[in-house]
Amino acid sequence: MENLTALPRRRRLINAVTSRVVALGGAAVIGAIALIFLYLLWVVAPVFAGADVEPGEQYQLSAAYPLLIDVNETDEVGLRIAQSGQVEFFDLTDGSPRGQLDLGRSLHKVKHVFPATALYAVQDQQGNLNVLQARYPISFDGDTRTMVTRFDYLFDDQWLDVGEVQDFDAYFSDTTFSLALLEGRSLRIQQFDEAEAGFGLEFPKERRIELDHDYERVLFGPRGTWLYLIGPTGTVTLIDLPRRGPPEQLSRSRLVPENGRLLAIEPLLGRHSLLVADDQQRVTQWFAVRGAFGYAMQQVRHFTLDENVAQILPEPRRKGFATLDAQGGLHLFYSTSGRELADETLRETGVERAVIAPRSDLLLTTSSSGQVSLYHMHNEHPDISWGALWSKVWYEGYQEPVYSWQSSSADNDFEAKFSLTPLLFGTLKAAFYAMLFATPIAIMGALYTAYFMAPVMRRVIKPGIEIMAALPTVILGFLAGLWLAPLIEANLSAVITILLVLPAGIVLLSFIWSRLPDRITRPFDGWYGLIIVPLLILGVAAAFALGPVLEDTFFGGDSRNWFLEVMGLDYDQRNALVVGLAMGLAVIPTIFSIAEDAIYGVPTHLINGSLALGATRWQTLIRVVVLTASPGIFSAVMIGLGRAVGETMIVLMATGNTPVMDLNIFQGMRTFAANIAVELPESEVDSSHYRILFLAALVLFMITFLFNTVAEVVRQRLRTRYGNL
Repeated sequence: MENLTALPRRRRLINAVTSRVVALGGAAVIGAIALIFLYLLWVVAPVFAGADVEPGEQYQLSAAYPLLIDVNETDEVGLRIAQSGQVEFFDLTDGSPRGQLDLGRSLHKVKHVFPATALYAVQDQQGNLNVLQARYPISFDGDTRTMVTRFDYLFDDQWLDVGEVQDFDAYFSDTTFSLALLEGRSLRIQQFDEAEAGFGLEFPKERRIELDHDYERVLFGPRGTWLYLIGPTGTVTLIDLPRRGPPEQLSRSRLVPENGRLLAIEPLLGRHSLLVADDQQRVTQWFAVRGAFGYAMQQVRHFTLDENVAQILPEPRRKGFATLDAQGGLHLFYSTSGRELADETLRETGVERAVIAPRSDLLLTTSSSGQVSLYHMHNEHPDISWGALWSKVWYEGYQEPVYSWQSSSADNDFEAKFSLTPLLFGTLKAAFYAMLFATPIAIMGALYTAYFMAPVMRRVIKPGIEIMAALPTVILGFLAGLWLAPLIEANLSAVITILLVLPAGIVLLSFIWSRLPDRITRPFDGWYGLIIVPLLILGVAAAFALGPVLEDTFFGGDSRNWFLEVMGLDYDQRNALVVGLAMGLAVIPTIFSIAEDAIYGVPTHLINGSLALGATRWQTLIRVVVLTASPGIFSAVMIGLGRAVGETMIVLMATGNTPVMDLNIFQGMRTFAANIAVELPESEVDSSHYRILFLAALVLFMITFLFNTVAEVVRQRLRTRYGNL
């Protein structure tokens, strides 16, 4: 008996091999997904790493009180300007001399001229001023590379007599050199135009403004368009510098709390923001915001420290900065992301001057004893934080915190913005409108095809719809962007009529059909779908024919303007309505095919038993068929949702790709998938932008994984509940 019932050896071998191949294939799929996830994590992880500060070389220069220390663009040569008038260049690899210059006079103050990085305004003890320009020309003799260091005078060898001033600042552009001189309660602004042989001191353009308060420091604002005047009690006054007309005071604000003391103040890159250190162990960031009564300084964020700050060191090319305290404590921050990136203690105390190199990879310090110390910094992605990615950020030049994705900036004074929230919103918005259009049509079509349609017609319709799933989405995107979007824009009222009236017309026709005698309707049983086609065609044609009349009657001749003025809805040609229709057509075949198979697979004995008990076909459909097939229907919807969330080409071609957060159906959006497709080929490998795009891919991966997990859990529960029907 065992020999008769046992499977043949060949069949047992096939079963064993098949089971192992299936198991191996499943494990391979799971492994591939895990590897994709781990690779995305590996690319993204460095974005959230902090900064590393490692002690480097130390050199001994001549003992002198330093007024300024700096680094050239290539991090090869250091520069120190001493109070004695000695200017020294030294090699950053071994500290060896690379050139020097004796100005022949004792200096009172040295300022790094904004925005050029190699210009230094120097003022001597007698009140004379000149501008030095450091040059680092490179020559090649075969493969030998030689760098020469030298200083040129911007005003040749002339010195400008500025007299006794509390403070000065300078601004340099391609054609002008501007100088702001603070003299008691008087502010003098001089502008020197470029001559054929350089800048001359003859006939400077001069403007004066009388002040009503005492100030001790002056700073040029962005592009030299205004001035910051800082008072001894921590107040700041904005002075507008129009191209024509006299300077004008814009506002006056207090930067430190009452009874507080101002310890240090420095501008960030671009000088749109001021970093202010007070005696409450904190640094605050301020910039001008336009309000109802003009500009006013606004505190945007603050950073808390363990000690009071002695120096603030802004990064030359980014919005980051470092702070030094008297005990040698070094803190690295980034203003926009609000991150503290490093907390270190320097090897030495008594640091008089420090600077961050242009590449933000070196920190250079010096003391009065002539000791120079280097610190190597690894700080690749300071502008990224969870808060900057998902929360509102107050960027310079904005009136309030916003969500913003702008991966490039047209001006070096500003920075890229990497908020993922608009992309997540756009992804969900596109999927929502696509599913809103596709789900009812696909499920109702599946119910009709599987349960009501004549078998002959089903054998034609079902394969035809399934073939639509193979249609390249780039074709749908092309048609949506170049044909459908202009068509909807030109016939908006007709399209709205179709979306509202056509379903109502179908319901009305169905009601009338149900009231006809059986002798008329019975021969057409199963062919209702074919009968309804003429109504659809006539309804669409009538809607377009009546479009101009509806436009004039209900929308005053301009439906887009009516939506804007009455409902506050702006209209963009490539919008969510276009995406919903186009992407819905791409999703319908997927949902339809899976749902139809689930409905068609409901056992016949359940249907016959329900009908035998006196239930109508509709009652059987709702109470038996739909419940039994609900796991499959739900799976179809979730698979369609996953398809909509990950769709790329349709949203890329049928929307304006604007990362805006607006539920308005007439506005566009930008999705994760479209953003990755557009920007990844142009991003620099291993840059913050590059890694953020991989983070967007990881988020999209997690969203899809979450949807599929929820779908499987719900499907299993539905299967358990209704599987015994």
